Amino acid sequence: MADLNVRLSSHDHNLLSRFGIAPTNSDLSLRIVDQDDLHALVGLGDVLRLDSRPRRAYQTGSPDGVLLRLSDHTHYRTTAQKAAVRALLTQPPGSGLMVSMPTGSGKSLLFQIAANFEREIEPGSCAIVVTPTIALALDHQRTLSRMSGLENSRALTGDTPNDEVQHILNGFRRGEVPILLLSPEKALNPSILDYLIEAAKPHSVEYGLDARLTHVFVDEAHIVESWGRSFRPDFQRLPALLTRLREANPSVRAVLLSATLTDNSRRVLKESWSLEGAWLEVHAHLPRYEHDILIAHYEENQQRLAAFDYLIDRAPRPAIVYTTQISDANAIFTRLSNPKLGYQRLALFTGDTDAHTRRKIIDDWANDKIDLVVATSAFGMGIDKSDVRTVIHTCLPESPARWYQEIGRASRDSGQGLAACLFVDGPAFSDVQQAAGLASSGWLTRQLAEERWSALLSSASERRYVGEYMRVTLDLDAFREGLRPRAGDWNRGWNMAQLTLMQRCGVLRVVSVPMNGDQPEFTWTIEIRDTGILNGVDDSLWERIDEFRNAELAGSRRDFNDFASLMRDPGQDCVTRGVFEMIEAGTFAPPCGRCPACRERGHSPPRLLVADGLETFWPNMMNVRGELPTDILLVSPRDPDFQSGFPALVETLTSVGVDQFVVPKGLAAKTAELILHSESRIGLVLDEQEWKGNNRLASLSTALLLPADTSGAQSMLDRINSFYANCHVPLLVVAQPERVIRGRRLDQSITRYHPFSEDQLRSLAQREEPSQ
Repeated sequence: MADLNVRLSSHDHNLLSRFGIAPTNSDLSLRIVDQDDLHALVGLGDVLRLDSRPRRAYQTGSPDGVLLRLSDHTHYRTTAQKAAVRALLTQPPGSGLMVSMPTGSGKSLLFQIAANFEREIEPGSCAIVVTPTIALALDHQRTLSRMSGLENSRALTGDTPNDEVQHILNGFRRGEVPILLLSPEKALNPSILDYLIEAAKPHSVEYGLDARLTHVFVDEAHIVESWGRSFRPDFQRLPALLTRLREANPSVRAVLLSATLTDNSRRVLKESWSLEGAWLEVHAHLPRYEHDILIAHYEENQQRLAAFDYLIDRAPRPAIVYTTQISDANAIFTRLSNPKLGYQRLALFTGDTDAHTRRKIIDDWANDKIDLVVATSAFGMGIDKSDVRTVIHTCLPESPARWYQEIGRASRDSGQGLAACLFVDGPAFSDVQQAAGLASSGWLTRQLAEERWSALLSSASERRYVGEYMRVTLDLDAFREGLRPRAGDWNRGWNMAQLTLMQRCGVLRVVSVPMNGDQPEFTWTIEIRDTGILNGVDDSLWERIDEFRNAELAGSRRDFNDFASLMRDPGQDCVTRGVFEMIEAGTFAPPCGRCPACRERGHSPPRLLVADGLETFWPNMMNVRGELPTDILLVSPRDPDFQSGFPALVETLTSVGVDQFVVPKGLAAKTAELILHSESRIGLVLDEQEWKGNNRLASLSTALLLPADTSGAQSMLDRINSFYANCHVPLLVVAQPERVIRGRRLDQSITRYHPFSEDQLRSLAQREEPSQ
């Protein structure tokens, strides 16, 4: 029951029953009087019961000095985000880093920190971020425009006017654009690629062109593998971009970001992006459990529509309604646009939405001028609106990853969210069959594949050797035998799908897509990696290609069948956990406490979810500041209780080259604040509880401040030798030399050097300062 602070008009009174509410006898408050038959049809149960408590149960990470200096955050959202930033800032030149963290856990912080961190030393330093959708690129630009040091970041998409493109590129070449956001097609456009290569070179090619490209980020990297099969084949050509940039400068770093990664996606990304450099992966293995899950299926579309009408009137806003087909999105939008329903803060966003309308919807959505968007998957990937309350699927998504990604648009602020999936599974029409068809699309039979390859090879207009490999230019309008010639996207799309399959199989590599202005010409230049495909019908080679194709197809079908089975019978097991474990195989998650099965069994949501990530580290040592020996040293602090003398201690340690601290519980935030004004640019800090289990330290000069608690000190000392065996860096144990642990004084058990005092360290730091 809710008290009223306003007087309702007669029109308002007439609308109350539609929304399941009614006035009390006194007309001073409202009460819920929902219709039980429709309530049962939708299966709402207690899903819409208001819950004002924060729902994100993630263990946060203690701050580092660099986080406080280069962002407005006071802590990391998860320990995985902390691990990812650590891996980013200790990443060796010419290496690749892959990061998988939940939607809304702050992956974009990585390219924000990378750009500002590099620009502190080289003002023209910059990064490029390849994004899958125009909406995501524009959303990132809007966010970056409000951040100190990143205000001039810009997005280049296929919708950017030509004069604006040149203006942005000129600013980028001068080093004025810290982050350049690009679609894959833009990044691979030869004219733009030339500027990226120019920026990657270690030295200016011309006075005033001060851009220094340090990082290539790929956002939402999981779609490189899925979309790149046929829908957006340029995603699978992106590693060629990295190759070209590293030819100009071998030090360019690659960073792939994703919310979810299947085993197959991880394999494809590593094979494609690792090249010859070092490789590291940071995976949170952390599910999202903020959503109340509602799943219902119907035999007829009319039943689904009745349930949808009932739900949309009650679902909290802002809300997104997702469909698979553009035509379905149009129909729902038309239905909701009926003036009798009264919805005015409404928008339609699909692949057919023009550039101007896209920009307006994204801006209006961000500025709370729209609270209901009907969309296909073209909207939402990475759109950072924290207070979305509801996501409704009026379809069955074609993969568990799509469903999980799209419900992740809601509840980024840790508040309550509703994720509803209403689909038809009847004899006349079935969303399940439609989704199954999409899940298995994009693969050709062996016979059709061979026929298409034969036609493509016959169309070759140029053959030449570049190094040890032959390069062939193919016409994508080539027609396979038995197909009535007709030009168009359909035929070209299947030719692209065939070539990208052969690329994934390793028999060729797509190296060039000529451009005519901003549009691709319908020829691809490929590099032959297995000459067997030039020699007629090579049965053994085509068997290998067919086996590869069958394995991919079987995996996609298996994932979909498991997903469809769970959604058809959501009471059998925890839905959110089941989908998460389908996506990230080999992980374990507790029941979510908020899906149909959990509600039926009385499972409560988990109180705390701890992320992985801190167990990963780059084994190679970074440049060590200072002249301390690469050994275990004992430092005697003036203030062994780490109280009034603590600031001076941190200042002394950073002055001799310490860039990483492990501190007693409760001291991490204070340490990070002190490092903020020290000589350490990176200033990593771990609470003693964060250095436990399989968690590791970075290969940096490190100070371990032993806690007063004996068991905590013993645990820390037990880990010293294993850390030092992997990382030969100065390791300073800060404690009283006469302290006894396990019956032995520290100065007699952990080091071969005489203990250092704080004054000795300070004197050492002063000797290292360059003469004025």
